[in-house]
Amino acid sequence: METLLNKMSDFTILYCQNMGVSINPLKLQKLLYYIQSWHIVKFEKDILFEEMPEAWVNGPVYRSVYNKYKTTFFRNENFPNNLEEEAMSHKLSKSLENLQLSEDKQELVFSVLNSYGKLSDERLVLMTHSEEPWNEARLGLSPIERSEKKISPETIFNYYTKRIEERNDQ
Repeated sequence: METLLNKMSDFTILYCQNMGVSINPLKLQKLLYYIQSWHIVKFEKDILFEEMPEAWVNGPVYRSVYNKYKTTFFRNENFPNNLEEEAMSHKLSKSLENLQLSEDKQELVFSVLNSYGKLSDERLVLMTHSEEPWNEARLGLSPIERSEKKISPETIFNYYTKRIEERNDQ
């Protein structure tokens, strides 16, 4: 059975391609992380994907998604987009339907992808490296040390909730 995380990875690739934005496996990982993170915040610590990301050297990584694309992960190749506009639109709506998300969860996913999807993979890596959830999970490790440590949903919730509160106080 295909997991929601795998379905979301397929949807995210299609969504970015439909927006005319390039996407590679590294960028996909960061977008999935931000979808999960903002879902945890918006829906009061509810986790969207069963799997939590690991704190790898290049930021948060979902191992199952990594395994799916590992042959191209380090080559930094964009996912090929060989669909005509009409076929893309049809495939995208089928993929969205396949997610079976409520309307408010769909809106969250669209919001995250519209905000973060335009950013480069390098920018997304720098962002995750500057944020507490990834840094906490990497505590005590050298910058190039491998890690399978999961990023804490509790830290994600606290960190991004605090960011919202700080923004609202300005």
